[in-house]
Amino acid sequence: MFRPSEGATATYEYEGITCRSGDGAALAAIAAAFRPDVVAAHGVTEAMWPTLSVPGSLPICVWLHGSEIPAFFRAKAEAITEGDERAASLRQVDVRKTFWADLLGERPELKLVFPSDSAVEMMREDLGTRLRNYAAIPNPIDTSLFAYRPKSDEQRFQVLSIRPFDSTTYANDLSVAAIVALTGRPDFQRLQFTIIGDGPLFGETLRPLQGMENVTIRREFLTQSEIAAEHSRHGIFLVPTRLDTQGVSRDEAMASGLVPVTNSIPPVCEFADDTCAGLAAPNDAVGLAEKLWEMIESPALFRQRSEAAARRVRQQSANDLIIPRELDLLAEVARA
Repeated sequence: MFRPSEGATATYEYEGITCRSGDGAALAAIAAAFRPDVVAAHGVTEAMWPTLSVPGSLPICVWLHGSEIPAFFRAKAEAITEGDERAASLRQVDVRKTFWADLLGERPELKLVFPSDSAVEMMREDLGTRLRNYAAIPNPIDTSLFAYRPKSDEQRFQVLSIRPFDSTTYANDLSVAAIVALTGRPDFQRLQFTIIGDGPLFGETLRPLQGMENVTIRREFLTQSEIAAEHSRHGIFLVPTRLDTQGVSRDEAMASGLVPVTNSIPPVCEFADDTCAGLAAPNDAVGLAEKLWEMIESPALFRQRSEAAARRVRQQSANDLIIPRELDLLAEVARA
């Protein structure tokens, strides 16, 4: 694993994986010594490409998951309220759009991989017919780590949210509004909400929930094993969104048997439906509250959706399905 960096070359280990960082010359040296068949590049942008292009003969397969896609980046930029920051981000969108148009004009053989058909269509908004050599493969979900254990009826009262708080596109404000909308329900105090995350919007977004006895707020990041432990204690995953290309944290929760309550935007609907999730209309906090409450009122519905959520992930995006597809694609790129 190599992370492009303008700083000095460094080597470290993360969860058993040897990782290196450095500039283009460092990557070229590693390539000369290791002689890889192909490079799987994640999150390629105009800033990363000069590093990747130094060892010019390497076959490269590019994974694009979010802001690397101009239309996705544009939507995030348009969500920024500060005028100067918003204008600067929108200018950067134009830079990114030009970068991809020029790169695919020069390197039409470059294989792009997207996590959903919706992500492909986002890219097509700006690239049109230039987008030809691509695949749509979901991000793999570790169903061994995020193991399914049947949920008890009582666990439907345990609601979890684990999200970044660095953009309104994550829609944490909708989670807050949904919880507030539920406060008048007769059994509201039976619900226990756990909200975990961090980012510049954390304090401001969660202020309306301060002081609620049944809301636990933790400002921290979690490892994957810590996330799995939280999954085991909860039954519903409150994960609204305004912008997505897949929703890996949602799918990890589903693998563990949590029922996601989220918004029915196109990328979400590729990975969840009413049989395994509570789907509210886009931007609808009251709808989120209603979808959550219908499982409070019906433990049978909660159990059915929990089982279906775990099954859906294992049929669509589990490691043992996705990793062979990724390896086959990398082999194809290496041969080409």
